[in-house]
Amino acid sequence: MIKKQNGLTLIELMIGMTLGLTLVAGITQIFIQLQKNFTLQRNLSDMMDDATFILDTLTKGIYQAGYSEDGKYTAFAADSNVLSSTLNFAQNEYIHGSDSEFIYRFQLSDSLDLNNFICNSPLTYNKGDVVAVRIYKDLDSSTPKVPVFYCKVKQGSIIKNAEPLVSEVEKLVFEFGIHDKTTNTFYYANAADVANWTNVATVKMYIVLRSADDKLTRSKVTYNVKGVTYTATDNRLYKVFSKTVYLRGANH
Repeated sequence: MIKKQNGLTLIELMIGMTLGLTLVAGITQIFIQLQKNFTLQRNLSDMMDDATFILDTLTKGIYQAGYSEDGKYTAFAADSNVLSSTLNFAQNEYIHGSDSEFIYRFQLSDSLDLNNFICNSPLTYNKGDVVAVRIYKDLDSSTPKVPVFYCKVKQGSIIKNAEPLVSEVEKLVFEFGIHDKTTNTFYYANAADVANWTNVATVKMYIVLRSADDKLTRSKVTYNVKGVTYTATDNRLYKVFSKTVYLRGANH
């Protein structure tokens, strides 16, 4: 006797296919969301690492500003348009800045002075050499152009090429803490309001980093620097980091 074989009806087949497609679509959405979350977290992690590197390294470098072997800062001569900048050093001045860039200098008295050097270019230890450093943000030569944190250095009369240290630096902003010895008061000022750079006791740095990847946010991010609100022109992540560095200048 031959057993009768029963198959799936057309309705049962369609229901099964619908359930299968729904399951696949759900798994695909979960995978896409997990991939977005991974990309988001990776970008955030990279931004945190870059900010830590810039602020910590910059702190160690700026902490050397004004250092000289005799502690009298008499080794510093006037220097104009320092390292292709429009900023100038006055006689015996060891720091100067604008709202978007900063220059400082120190004198080599020991090979250990190079341990906290911010630039990658190796320096030769020559006792008594004055090292001038310029830190700033500019666009690189790629297409499309990327905002990059640069360092440029001069040792004695030798000028090194500008070095890109960290990319995706949207803004680099400085604010200066003034110790007015006449009135014994302390306040923060923009660069244009600094009358005497030897009275600058602290440098506050604001760094705005953006994510390397675009299209990470549904709406354009807004961020605030020194009370001013900015709106991004793309859908990247933007995050503001800041740190204050105390200067070791003898006048403070």
